[in-house]
Amino acid sequence: MIQSKILENSYALLIGIGADLKASVTDATAIYNVLADPTLCGYKEENIILLTEEKATKNGILEGLDRLIEMTNDESSVLIFYSGHGGRTPWEDKVIYWLQPNDHNPENQVYIDSVDFREKISKMKAKRLVLLMDCCHAAGMTSRQDQASSDSSLQTKAVDENPEGLVDNLGQDHQTVTIMSSCRDDELSWIMEGDINSLFTKCFIEALKAENKRFFEDEYVRLTDAVNYIFDRVPKRQPKQNPFMNLKLYDNFPLSFIPENRRSDVLPPIEAQPVDDGSPTPGETEAQKSPAEDTTTAKEVTSWREDDRNNNLVLFIHGFSGEATDTFGKIPELLMDDPRMNGWDIKPIGYSPKIKPELGKDIWAASLDIKKIAMYLESCMKYKFKKYDRIAIVAHSLGGLVAQQALVRLKQEQLDKICHLVLLGTPSNGLDAELIKKEWNNKYAEMSSDGEFITKLRADWNEKFGKKPPFKLRVAAALDDQYVDMESCFADFDENVCEMVDGDHLRMVKPKDQDDDCYNLILSTLVEYGFFNQFTDKEEINLAMGKYNSVIKSLLPRKDELDANGIRQLIFALEGMDKRDRAVEILEKHPVAKGNTDLMGILGGRYKRAYLKSYKKEDADKAISYYSKALEIATERKDHAQIYYQAINLAFLYLVAYNDNQKCMDNAQIAKDSAENEEDNLWKLATLGECYVYFHAFDEAKKYYTRAAQMANIRQKLSIYTNAHTGYLAWRSGGFTKGPELQQETDEFLRFLNQTFLS
Repeated sequence: MIQSKILENSYALLIGIGADLKASVTDATAIYNVLADPTLCGYKEENIILLTEEKATKNGILEGLDRLIEMTNDESSVLIFYSGHGGRTPWEDKVIYWLQPNDHNPENQVYIDSVDFREKISKMKAKRLVLLMDCCHAAGMTSRQDQASSDSSLQTKAVDENPEGLVDNLGQDHQTVTIMSSCRDDELSWIMEGDINSLFTKCFIEALKAENKRFFEDEYVRLTDAVNYIFDRVPKRQPKQNPFMNLKLYDNFPLSFIPENRRSDVLPPIEAQPVDDGSPTPGETEAQKSPAEDTTTAKEVTSWREDDRNNNLVLFIHGFSGEATDTFGKIPELLMDDPRMNGWDIKPIGYSPKIKPELGKDIWAASLDIKKIAMYLESCMKYKFKKYDRIAIVAHSLGGLVAQQALVRLKQEQLDKICHLVLLGTPSNGLDAELIKKEWNNKYAEMSSDGEFITKLRADWNEKFGKKPPFKLRVAAALDDQYVDMESCFADFDENVCEMVDGDHLRMVKPKDQDDDCYNLILSTLVEYGFFNQFTDKEEINLAMGKYNSVIKSLLPRKDELDANGIRQLIFALEGMDKRDRAVEILEKHPVAKGNTDLMGILGGRYKRAYLKSYKKEDADKAISYYSKALEIATERKDHAQIYYQAINLAFLYLVAYNDNQKCMDNAQIAKDSAENEEDNLWKLATLGECYVYFHAFDEAKKYYTRAAQMANIRQKLSIYTNAHTGYLAWRSGGFTKGPELQQETDEFLRFLNQTFLS
């Protein structure tokens, strides 16, 4: 029998009201049997309360909730399953949301007011609480006695039910209760032909039995495992049914054990690396130890400004690598300080930072995650934000895909309230298929520009809105975005709504003050005055847009007056016009550029990023040329910091672009020797970690990467992860190792990288 202190403190209340819903009894009992089975979920029988038929009366259900209040503590996890009728009824000047107990009948009108239900939940100390609701039953479910109806076409609702509104209403007083409904407002909960349980219940039981996974990080089925499985499988089996949930998670806690017969599928634990105790290492100062940005975990934000008198809302939607707390930096604060924004509430979408995307915290995600949050956004428009007359959406990265997915599905009543949409660094046209294959080993195949999700989203958008949506649209790409190229950002939007702003993928939404083009783009869109790039360098914009000749005409006549940044722009433009000889001449003779290894490294980095977006060999050639020239000069000067910077980039490119393992290792050795001469800092540690990847000494690589991760902010972690992940995949696919085909979900080193940099 399985023993665990974690599940000793797990509790469940399972309610199947019976009466006209005999299937509800079958479902609640089936879940009880799985939870109580010691070879499956391993709950203590005394921790499970099963209420069916005459036990599922109003008093019985409320007493069951009282028992949970008495039995649980703040370390408990609680699962509540309700199968029955539920919905809303207009009453005088308000709407009553209700659950229907077994002792309800048309004469007595007994029901459980959602206010009473919420009050019971709010009294529970447990923060790990999930409520599953199977309402809105199809007629085949309500009429079934001992077996499922064979007529799966029956779609008459037994009562007027409203699951999304009920979810929103029940979750109002408890910030950490996760609530999932079996279907959406305009849908029904089905029993498929030949089944005895509802489709929702069947998929939940399959998730508890771990039928959705081949391998496991630990011995538990966790909340997000079940959520992702239900969201994926239910609509695949019945396209007319789509589960819905709020997105409040206190913790991705264990719901159950994996079955005993699957325990051999648990992957070995990742060996813990030495943990930095917080004190500087020998020769390291506190200033060197601290990352460039504050990485302190901030309190979760649900609203920046909210006033009952305001009838306008600015809604921020962050991507999957960030959190509502810090993704947009000072932008909400700056907007609140501007008197032109008086009358506007300012909020994030409010999905918990504990939400774990299906593929981990990263720049990219699975379409399932995007659809899940888009459905939540749709529901928020209908219920949570119904008081607002106008709603403006500001979305970053994949948050922009969430917004677009929601907008193409919004009913006209809610769509009429959308007044503005600002997309920042959003890959609206997806990713290049070759990039997905080479850099991510097809991990993000769904995000391909010619994949099903992106092509359908673009088709739906163009069919519904075309070039002129009924709201003010503005689209921005970052000049130095290392993840999303300009073509994907701008997609097929009208060129008049597209702008370039300064920064990279994450820094573009982190303005230092109001003198920032991205912030001014947002503000000018919201208050509807003309936007002009006041702070982003015009030549940088021309370079990004491929207008190399304009840059050359502007800068070449006054090349002798240019600073290092101007020289960089001019050289890049000359390269773009295939005037490499002239570019090299300036680099070698110009007093600012001559011997400037940092400038050469910046140029090399720009071509390296261009290569990683398009995998064009000419970009790799140019990157190697600049890195090599810089390395030669740095070596003559014995400038170790520049040596290891240039050499590690050469090692990466020789492996990834040329599949040349020997040159990769030669340059990695140069980088290692020089890095070891420097005092410890973030990039030295990251460089040494990468060196040991190329030496295939992965235990050593882990030690340095672990230390680097402790010092890095989100942007730096993603940068380190991308290099390590891409380099490792290139080594595994380059024929330099013998062994079975790479399985990303089980590969021990990739699991380490995910846990260290993306968790």
